[in-house]
Amino acid sequence: MSISKWTPPSRLDDERGSVVMMVLVVLVGLTILGAAGLTITSNDIRQSENLGASTEAFYAADAGLQRYLGESNDGSSVVSYTIGSSNVTVTPTGLTTLAGGQGMFRVRSLATHTDARGAETTRAVSALAIYRSASSITTTAALASGTGLLKNGDTGTISGQDLASPADALCPAPPGADVAGVSVPPAGYSQSGGGEPVPTGDPAIDDSQTAEELLQGTGVPWEDLHDNGGDIADYRVPPDEWPDFDSLDDDEWPVVYVDGNLEVAPEDSGRGTIIVTGNLAMNGTFQWDGIILAGGYMTSNGYQTITGATITGLNILLGESVPTSDIGNGTKKFLYNSCYVAAASETLLGGGGMALVPGSWTEEI
Repeated sequence: MSISKWTPPSRLDDERGSVVMMVLVVLVGLTILGAAGLTITSNDIRQSENLGASTEAFYAADAGLQRYLGESNDGSSVVSYTIGSSNVTVTPTGLTTLAGGQGMFRVRSLATHTDARGAETTRAVSALAIYRSASSITTTAALASGTGLLKNGDTGTISGQDLASPADALCPAPPGADVAGVSVPPAGYSQSGGGEPVPTGDPAIDDSQTAEELLQGTGVPWEDLHDNGGDIADYRVPPDEWPDFDSLDDDEWPVVYVDGNLEVAPEDSGRGTIIVTGNLAMNGTFQWDGIILAGGYMTSNGYQTITGATITGLNILLGESVPTSDIGNGTKKFLYNSCYVAAASETLLGGGGMALVPGSWTEEI
């Protein structure tokens, strides 16, 4: 029987085994590092997505708040919007009533953003706001003159019956209470020729107040409009040209301001508010829907139709002496329309809505 001689492992075999082990260790380490990297990357992506969703919800909440404050909301109801990929709910909460009857509210805007995975993220902002009602000229008559009124002849129409109609696409408001046809100081209406007085309304002729009382009763802030009307006007004529109403949208009721006297013709017909610091002369078939405010007297020659409200002699409120307004000759139509007055007043004096209390905006954490 032969016995084989034992041969110890060579150094090369030992090195080969060590290399295999090292490779296995490295592979395991790389696998662990790769898995960790994937986890970190996944977490980073998730955090980035969450941050993006949170940011979008935040901006949507703020946009919803600003939109609510920019609309004619009165704080009586919750309002919802869809802004981007977020649903926004704006909730007003009444806090107190301030002097003058204005209400103060806490307005909270909550935005909910839903991402592609169906996860929801919410952000909320809030602010204090004060509700102010819409300002409007108080119409006492279709034609109110602080200096009195002379009507030549018995033709034409001066009516305090409210012509507002839901059928009017431009301003579909229902009619309100009728007003006087003419409002003048005591014994301030005179009519030459003809029989019955032209004005009709409730009453036909109101001459129960002094010039100051009837002009103050209209609520026209004349001193401010006289001195600063050009700053708020859409058109200051001159230097601006008279508005081209064919190019304006139907819902635009611009303010036109003239510092001095003004003479208008048929091609100047339009709508909105005319502010004239001096005297006003209307000629031909000039037509106007809305409000006419004249500091001086008015001369009306031709066949004008003014639908809304006309107030003249307002410079009396500034302590000036103003001659009697003269309607002149021709078939006049001065017709009261509460809806046209309201539409023009909204542009002139501002509509109702919420006003932000400065410094009250905050994000709710």
